[in-house]
Amino acid sequence: MKLAVTLILPTILLLGFSSRATLPGIRGVPPVAAIASQEPEASSLSSQVTIEPGSRVGPLKLGDTRERALELFPKKDEDQEWENRCGTTLDWVDATNRTGRGDLFIRLKKGKVFQIESSTTRFHTAEGITTFDHSEKVAAAYKDLSAYTLLTPPDPARGSRPLVFWIDKKKGIAFAFAYYPKERKRYVYKIIVFEPNKNFCPEEETTNSLKWQAIPAYALEPPSELAPNLY
Repeated sequence: MKLAVTLILPTILLLGFSSRATLPGIRGVPPVAAIASQEPEASSLSSQVTIEPGSRVGPLKLGDTRERALELFPKKDEDQEWENRCGTTLDWVDATNRTGRGDLFIRLKKGKVFQIESSTTRFHTAEGITTFDHSEKVAAAYKDLSAYTLLTPPDPARGSRPLVFWIDKKKGIAFAFAYYPKERKRYVYKIIVFEPNKNFCPEEETTNSLKWQAIPAYALEPPSELAPNLY
């Protein structure tokens, strides 16, 4: 009897490890997203969730084709697509994110990705910065940021205050901050990747718009002359 148990036990353990290694993907999530939603156990998987300035968000790179974008992030029923003055936008809804629903906005011109915006905690920078982080974490990691505000009508979903952007144009990354009234603080609303030293489209506006105004570096609120209703 002892001999039989000795022979059977390793077989059971082997089958257990084998089935664990072949877990099926999460239903409704493309393969890339399914990998990203798990805790990565190898450094080779970090590219699936890392935001790299001037280059990529996860596996999607600047310059990728529309076909490649849809291959990585297949269109679902809740996803949307629309045209605007900056080109075409694909909104991939991260509906299965374990830490909360979010969005990945893919901006295209002439069928190529020129800007990627993450407003989901699925993706993060190499420093670990992601959506909902506070400004202190960004300021500690990025030392050469300029600041702008976008003077659009108040939006309760973003705290009824103008968005504020901290930008490193040389690296090709921007952080958009919305306002959280309960905490009376700003938080990272989006992390935006674009081609270094090129203009980008903040919330589908051009940087030539009168709504786009420079403010002091690392400022979190527009000055009173730009937004007198805040003071």
